[in-house]
Amino acid sequence: MKDLKILVRIPDEIKERFWEQLLGNNWKLMSVVCLLGIFVQVVNILHVLVGSASGLETLNNRIYFGFYWVFLLINLVFLCVHGIFYKKKWKKGQKILQGAFCALWIIWSCLLNYYDIIRDQDGGNLSVIVTSIMAAAIIVQTVPLYGICGYGLSALLFSAAAYPYIRFGGLINVMIAGGTAIIVSTARYWYKVKELTQQREIQEMNRKLKEEHEKLNLSLEKFQLLMDKMDHIIYEWDIEQGRISFSAEWMEKFGETSQISDGASWFEQTRCMTEEAKQHFLKGMEKAMKERVIYEDEIPLIDKEGSVQWYLLRLYFQYSQEGTARSAVGFLINIQKQKEEMENLEGEVSRDYLTGVMNRKGIQEYAEKELEQKKPGQLTAMVLIDLDNFKQINDKYGHPFGDQVLVHTGEILSGLFAARGTVGRIGGDEFMVVLSVNNREELEEKIKELKKKSVDMEYEGESVRTDFCAGTAVAGKEDDYQALYQKADQALYQAKETGRGEVYLKG
Repeated sequence: MKDLKILVRIPDEIKERFWEQLLGNNWKLMSVVCLLGIFVQVVNILHVLVGSASGLETLNNRIYFGFYWVFLLINLVFLCVHGIFYKKKWKKGQKILQGAFCALWIIWSCLLNYYDIIRDQDGGNLSVIVTSIMAAAIIVQTVPLYGICGYGLSALLFSAAAYPYIRFGGLINVMIAGGTAIIVSTARYWYKVKELTQQREIQEMNRKLKEEHEKLNLSLEKFQLLMDKMDHIIYEWDIEQGRISFSAEWMEKFGETSQISDGASWFEQTRCMTEEAKQHFLKGMEKAMKERVIYEDEIPLIDKEGSVQWYLLRLYFQYSQEGTARSAVGFLINIQKQKEEMENLEGEVSRDYLTGVMNRKGIQEYAEKELEQKKPGQLTAMVLIDLDNFKQINDKYGHPFGDQVLVHTGEILSGLFAARGTVGRIGGDEFMVVLSVNNREELEEKIKELKKKSVDMEYEGESVRTDFCAGTAVAGKEDDYQALYQKADQALYQAKETGRGEVYLKG
């Protein structure tokens, strides 16, 4: 029952800090979304007025024109009103306004997508409602009850209204999007509540320990007795003498002595931290001492079994009258489970629901990471791939069979490139592969293998084949994701100009 109450009620001890962080974070992200929305709607309005040959003469253009103006006004009103509320620190008004903006965003998306469906009589294009629900869950942080009502109810109502016009598969996709949005929103809420609760517990423990230390001038032996009874790993560091004392949990989990007489030598020799983690810790600690603040960070530690566990580290320094750090007390709290939960949820959000490969967001993030961490002597390459005659396959055999072709395409590409990179679907029948190879010869070999491949399937006894058309580009020293993507897109265009089933390597 206690866990269920938290769906509608935030614990009193963290309520003020929870809303302060939530409203502040939402304001920053929503401001960016609003500015992007305003820009997009201005472009759409100009397209209707200038770019369309019929302008506002057709009913369809006037309807879309109205949609664009409504969303433009919603964004403008939100930015103006919320800016006033934010400056005046009116939290209740910010809560109402942020909730209303999120609701209007989803309602507008539902109506726009519903109009698209009934206008085109094509139940396959559900990108607006699915993207809006998932984007709202990722961008907007809220309480679970709002997420359940907002994302779940919107998915249900949209599915009920659009049921006569959309295929069953599309209905399932909308419901999955709504359910996933609820899970993501709830997980973010739980993680934030746990984080704030733990921070409050640590602050309270720090306060009590400091008071006791000042009042009673506890000896190291007495303090050790206190530490051994705590659930978390607690440690005291005598900076002047170089001694470090851990609670008994340290020896149990890491197999190292809990009483260290020479901290500097121990730090150099210990195997519970990698060299990179050690350097990161030292820099953060030195900065905290210089700025006279509490040092808090998430660090990976290697336990006695050899597995890496993530811990929340908090270190409180005590200073002399001259301002020199003399000692410190700190805590280590295992957050491995929370880390794994968030990584699993982020992985689901980055996965293409149809083919199982990465979606556009996931493959872009992977490519950006590869470009940032590119090793010397290795080449990072991007391959853009689409299917020849895929539209004709959809028209002749139907979209369900077309979906099977896309699934099979994902399997073929994953099998071909899995050892050297990652495959993603960036839309329709277009796929992207990001590779890391040792040399150009290895890349050319992979391209030759791709050119030999094709998607061969059977439909009611009839053989169906489609070839790959691909463009490949190698990243230069200064290339970021957008630059590499543009090169690969140009290479794909060149391949299409050459002929069907062609693969072109740019540069």
